[in-house]
This record gives sequence, C-alpha cells and structure tokens, in this order.
Amino acid sequence: MQKIIIKARRKAFSLFSGNRHSSKHSDGLNFEELREYQIGDNVKRIDYNVTAKKQKPYVKVFSDEKELNIILVGIFDYKTYFGSKVLKSEKMMEIIATLFFSGIKGKDCVSMELFAKERLFIKPTRNYKYIHRLEKFNDEFVNVKINYNLILDTLIRHKKNSVMIIVSDFFYEYDFRKLGAKYDTYAIIVRDRLEEDPSKLNGLAIIDPITNQSSIANFSNSYKSKILHQDARLFENFKKSNIRYMKFYTDDDVSNLRRLFG
Repeated sequence: MQKIIIKARRKAFSLFSGNRHSSKHSDGLNFEELREYQIGDNVKRIDYNVTAKKQKPYVKVFSDEKELNIILVGIFDYKTYFGSKVLKSEKMMEIIATLFFSGIKGKDCVSMELFAKERLFIKPTRNYKYIHRLEKFNDEFVNVKINYNLILDTLIRHKKNSVMIIVSDFFYEYDFRKLGAKYDTYAIIVRDRLEEDPSKLNGLAIIDPITNQSSIANFSNSYKSKILHQDARLFENFKKSNIRYMKFYTDDDVSNLRRLFG
C-alpha cells in the first residue's frame, strides 16, 4: 500500500481545477455569459453597451467560485482480485489515492468510502496525511461479496450537491438513479483486458476465488458477447441516471482520467 501511495502522490495532478463553478448565480467575480434581461434580474448587471447594440436589455451573469466537496468511493470484492499484469484492486487503489491527492492539491475537501470485507471511512479533509489510513484497509478480497443495497443506503447519506466518484469493476446490476439525482456523480469502470476477451486463458489452470477450486479455463465466444451485453445495459443505466463514466484498464496510466474530468 505504501508503494501505491508514493506512486499516486508523484502522479497527482489537479483534475478539477478550472471546473469549480456552481450553477448558483451571484454577484461573484466569475463572468459566465450575457443573456437577455428577465423580470427579477438585478438592474445593476445590465450591460449598457450590448443593450445599445441589440436594442434589448442584456445582463451579465456571474457564477460563484466554490471549493468542491469530493467523495471518493471504492467498491472491492472477489472479482477485483484479478489481473493479468496488475490486480484490478491495486489499480483501483492507485486511482483513488491519485484522486485524493489531486483533490487536496486543488484545495478541495475530500472524503473517502471504501467497501470490502469491512468499511473504511475517511472523513472530509484537506490534509494529505489522512491518505495513510489506507494502510489499515483490509485488502483480503478473495472471499468478499458485496451488499450493494447497503452501500447505496450508506452513500445516499452524504452532503447534497457533492461530487461523488465511484471506482469499481461494475460487474453487477445496480440502480444508480438516486445517486445521480443527489450528487454530481462519476463512475470509473476498472477492468482487465483479459476478462473482457479471455480467449488467451483457454487451456490454463485457474482458481475460483470463492471456492479455491482449480479448473481448466474454457471460455466460449458467448462469454464475450455476454460481457458486451451487460456493459451496454450498464452504460444505459448511467445515462438515465445522469452519471458520467469511463472505462479504465489495468494497463492504463492514471493521466487518462483527464478525459473524464476535462
């Protein structure tokens, strides 16, 4: 875990800088747009130059610049204990740690919820030192099964209008609409390329992480089709829940996360 923390700190970058504007309009210093005057608008915001040109009253719209309240969520179970080069669980930890450093570097308030055999909660903080609480996280994922309804009940209690970033492999059916309605929610789907196309594993001895029984791998083409169908349903679920998402592979660099937050 110490190696992951050190690596994450070196790669940390401000993913959220320049993206702090709230939707609440105010008399702040951050100019947002010009639009036609509406009943109830502050007359002090009228731009007289544009009004003269357009022959209609136009007002300047400003937005508040506020720090973000970021909630990092990691969901680990036996399926995350897999990886051809790097375990999914390790890559998930690297992503979470990097986002933690990035959030604090951006002067935001960051909290953490990790679910596995036990729950680890790190309260909202702006202090880097709390990252070392990850060293106490029980990373024995081999026999772990997750109660997703219980996770939802826990996550929905956080502060409204926060930014929630969920890191998991998302190999499960789950209704995210409540989270998408309450939070500005992102999903990072961590996968290993072999589990989406496991044909290269055929003929190799594999061990079931639940029963510890070994067998010879024999994956048919229908397995790949099933994964594609399941992901299509997952992506549709995210879209209906107003959740932004990206798929992240274990051999990807964390800098690729810029595509999600940019």
